[in-house]
Amino acid sequence: MTPPPSSEWPGAEIVDGVAFQGNGGITIEAGESGLPVLAFWRPILFREDTTKPVAGRMDCRIVAADGFFSEADFDPDARHASVADTRSQQGYRDQDRLRDYSDTMRQLDVVGRRPREREHYVLSYILVRDGERLIDIRRNCTFIYGSSIATIDPLPYVYRYTKITYAFEPNTGEEG
Repeated sequence: MTPPPSSEWPGAEIVDGVAFQGNGGITIEAGESGLPVLAFWRPILFREDTTKPVAGRMDCRIVAADGFFSEADFDPDARHASVADTRSQQGYRDQDRLRDYSDTMRQLDVVGRRPREREHYVLSYILVRDGERLIDIRRNCTFIYGSSIATIDPLPYVYRYTKITYAFEPNTGEEG
């Protein structure tokens, strides 16, 4: 299943100069904080390369905010640590953390599952420095499926079906 080119995907701006696109259905909701929240979903075919594929669903919620840059706020590990205990009490079991860090962008993808709910998740903290501006993006994708599947690798699906684009060069404050 190869998705169409991302230029054909629906999308919306989530904060000035940052857009989210997804190969699936997108709706915009008003979040509790007053920021717009993009909801994204699409059907997923797990185990595509077998004679018995298993169908499921990918649901994502994306929100972004921007403010002034500070080195203390440019730490996705600290942001996740501040909510990790609460998430654990809610049944979330983190299994892996993948980091992509540079001077202008830091991304932490937390991959895990909720065994009782038969779902896997990828919680992404994406922090982008644009001069004196810090853009904070949260992408939370869950993968829901039936009892016929025990485990999946959800991260490739996030990268296959969602995209975040920037209308500037990070850390320059200039439009790209």
